[in-house]
Amino acid sequence: MRIPDKQAVFFELDGVLVEEPRLRDDGSVPWLPGALDALVALDPRTFLIFIGTSREDIAFGRLKEREFKKLCDELVRDCEAREVAIRKIYSCPYHPKGHARFRKESVFRKPAPGIFKMAQQEFDLNLARSWTVGHRTVDILAGSRAGVGTVLVATGEGGRDGEFHVEAHRAARDITDAVRQINEFELSLRT
Repeated sequence: MRIPDKQAVFFELDGVLVEEPRLRDDGSVPWLPGALDALVALDPRTFLIFIGTSREDIAFGRLKEREFKKLCDELVRDCEAREVAIRKIYSCPYHPKGHARFRKESVFRKPAPGIFKMAQQEFDLNLARSWTVGHRTVDILAGSRAGVGTVLVATGEGGRDGEFHVEAHRAARDITDAVRQINEFELSLRT
C-alpha cells in the first residue's frame, strides 16, 4: 500500500489568521499582524494550505453565512495576490443546539476529525506528516484525533477556553512563530 507524501498545514480562521470572522467596515480582511506573511513563508512545494473551522456563530445566528463567504472570498484574493494558494476552506456551520437548519450533529464539527479526513481523501494527504494551528483546545483535540501535529498559538483564546484538557505538540506566540517552528521541524527531518 502506497503512503501519500503530500503534507498540509490546517489553520483555524479567527484567533489564528484573522481577528474576527467578518470583513472590516472598509471591506478589508482583519488579518492578525504577520499572518499573511507567515502563510507566504510556508513552502508550497512541501505543504498544501487549508483553513478548517467550526462556525458555531453561524449555527446560533451571530454571523450570517453570506458575511462569512464574503470574508473567505476576500481572504483568498489577498492570498492569491501574495501567491499563496489556499487549497480549500472547510467550514462547519452546524451545532446540535443550533438554530433551524443548522441544528444537527456533524462529523466536520471540531473536535471530530472530519475536516482533516475529508481533506485527506480529496487531496491524498499524509496526515501523519501534516499540522494544524489553532487557538482553542477544540482545535488541538480535533488535530490530535486526526493524527496531525498540533500547534497552539497564544493569540485568540490561546488555549484558555478550558473546553478540553489536551496538550498540543508545540506552543507558539502567534502564527509567525508557529510557521517558523513547522518549517524548522521539517528542515530537521531533511538534513
